[in-house]
Amino acid sequence: MKGSKWSDEQLQELLSQMPKIKDSRDSREIYQTIQIKMSKQKKKTWIMPAAAAAAALLLLFILAPNLMNWQDSADKQIEIKSDQSQSSEQITGDNYSIAEDKESDPESLVKEEDPQEDHAQFSGDPEKDSKSDISMKSLSSEASPTAVYEEDLAGKEVLTYSIPDKEAQNIVPVSVLVDNDPDRSKFDLFEVTMSKLTEEAWGLSDYYPLKANLSFDQGNRMLTVDVPADHPYSRSSAEEYLLENVLSDIMKNLEIKKINLRTEGKAGIEFGHYGYIDEFIPQKRNGNLIYYFLYSNGADSTPFLVPLREELNSVKDALKAMKQNRTENNLHASIPDNIDFEIEEIKDGKLIIRFDNESEIVDNAPTLHAIEAILLTAKDFDFDTVKLENADVDKIGKFDLTEELKVPIAANKRDLPN
Repeated sequence: MKGSKWSDEQLQELLSQMPKIKDSRDSREIYQTIQIKMSKQKKKTWIMPAAAAAAALLLLFILAPNLMNWQDSADKQIEIKSDQSQSSEQITGDNYSIAEDKESDPESLVKEEDPQEDHAQFSGDPEKDSKSDISMKSLSSEASPTAVYEEDLAGKEVLTYSIPDKEAQNIVPVSVLVDNDPDRSKFDLFEVTMSKLTEEAWGLSDYYPLKANLSFDQGNRMLTVDVPADHPYSRSSAEEYLLENVLSDIMKNLEIKKINLRTEGKAGIEFGHYGYIDEFIPQKRNGNLIYYFLYSNGADSTPFLVPLREELNSVKDALKAMKQNRTENNLHASIPDNIDFEIEEIKDGKLIIRFDNESEIVDNAPTLHAIEAILLTAKDFDFDTVKLENADVDKIGKFDLTEELKVPIAANKRDLPN
């Protein structure tokens, strides 16, 4: 000890004077006690590292899914970019191949378009339905007109039937083509074909065959209509009106001079409105037929061109009237509002229609149907051809606007079932 004045002998003497410490425990017990204390000290030294390791494992368990998802996302992005690169290379190669094929084949240079129709919701009321819903419908240039034309008659006979619509408001002329038969007259073909009409599928009333026996004197051009006692044609004034118009059109289409009326073989038919009549002579009607649209099967169907008889001064007034809806008859305007024109009449049966510069003349369904309505109306005003000038296009459907257009033979061509 530094600076201590105690000698070794003095220290020993001092220690010997201290009380003696005696441990009565067995030596084995003391040894076990020492071992336990040493073991506890070793365990304490491992507590903190073990806790840290456990925390690290827990953190890894939490983060591992996110790390895996991130890796998968990164891998997918790499795959997508790789696929896009390969697809772009393939498309480029394919386009190059197609371009080479087109250069080698001149016919493949023709541009093909896939027409699409806008199936708009359609109530049938001309005032409620937007004209734009109808005008949006496009038309392939290969689409056929709805009327019958001179070129359709090769080896065929055209038969026109007057059919009421479902509401019995309008009489719709429907024309069908049948094969010529030298052994049958046109009336015979007309009578046989009546049962083949599919009026309901066309959206019209089931009216044919007529509830009557028909016999035709071809030499005198005289038709006899013999109805049963319970016939339906005198149940209401509407039924009488429809029969009157149907018989009048039959006389015109088949060049019949007179119709005799019979009831079960006896002369005459009793009508509630007209009274007792034994022969039918159509009333003389003033005015011309002007054609409007009837969508009997909805806006996405081909419209029927329905004639109304109007007392107008000229074809110019008639075409102007065709731009207006006829709500009282559930008919739509057959010439769109965005088409304006001037009329020039030539004495040799030629009508010239010159469109204004602002008019939108496009190759679509409403324009084609409008042209047919114009042609049919012009026909009833005794014109043979119509020339359309100053249009934005040279062709609409099958119509070549650079040429004069012949008026149709009949309206509303429809196919018969096989």
